[in-house]
Amino acid sequence: MNSFTPQSLWHLQIRTPYQAVEAVLALLENLGLEALSWHEREDADPSAAEDDQGFPIAETFMVEGYTKSPPVLDSLNQELDMVASLLAVSPPVIESCQPVDHQDWLSVCYQQLAPRTVGNYYVYGSHDKAVAVPPGLMPLQIDAATAFGSGDHQTTSGCLQAISDLRHDDFKTLLDMGCGSGILAIALAKAWPDATVIAVDNDPESVRVTRYNCDLNDCPDIQALVSEGFDQLSLPQVDLIVANILAKPLCHMAPMMGQTIAQNGWVILSGLLERQQNDVMEAYQREGFKLVKTYPLDTWTTLVLQKG
Repeated sequence: MNSFTPQSLWHLQIRTPYQAVEAVLALLENLGLEALSWHEREDADPSAAEDDQGFPIAETFMVEGYTKSPPVLDSLNQELDMVASLLAVSPPVIESCQPVDHQDWLSVCYQQLAPRTVGNYYVYGSHDKAVAVPPGLMPLQIDAATAFGSGDHQTTSGCLQAISDLRHDDFKTLLDMGCGSGILAIALAKAWPDATVIAVDNDPESVRVTRYNCDLNDCPDIQALVSEGFDQLSLPQVDLIVANILAKPLCHMAPMMGQTIAQNGWVILSGLLERQQNDVMEAYQREGFKLVKTYPLDTWTTLVLQKG
């Protein structure tokens, strides 16, 4: 007997060659799946093909979506084989098809966001009642919300560790480019309380969340601004820039990073996979940066560079 109610959701994941992503998405949409998404598999090798910005496209993508009734897998496999035949690629493979259990997802989220120590910081959420910050650590209160950055992702953790390791340097002006929730800008303000800290994002909602979190963490002097990268900014020379974005925009920003950073200044770059490190480094070496340290976490990495 099927114990799932008609309202139960099923989560379908399909591993596909990059050439078939659009066809698989169209197929699933025609079958009535919702909340469709796709992303590069983190373990995928780069293909020989490049996107319109000159970056290698991953060989393999994951396409996923949700449906209110279990898919007929035999029929779906036949459709996927037909896609492969028409495009002359390897057949997409159903990676998983599982019912989504009914749960209190807010409670699950809170359990996954338990208080944690990262570098010199103790990261916790407002759901953690009467939290006791261990001696010697700086508190960061951040909730999972409508902007990226609650401290649990490898890229954010790498940045927090890198900031901690630079804490003995004397910085006067600090920039968080692509601030999301503001967690890194707040970390900068707590490590260098007398410095000027600027937080920038191209998403007004992220800037709103950053301002909220700045007040929550008693950091009201952080300047949170909306800008498309450096385009709308008029900045002094900056001693330290933190940018937890993605590999492609990091590469495009390299010239402006080089112009904005002070001589012997530091840049912390994250949001990139280990296989993207060489592309990012080439862009920054052209601007006079040298690699000082890396923080690899799973398949992600954080780079610490200095302008020489």
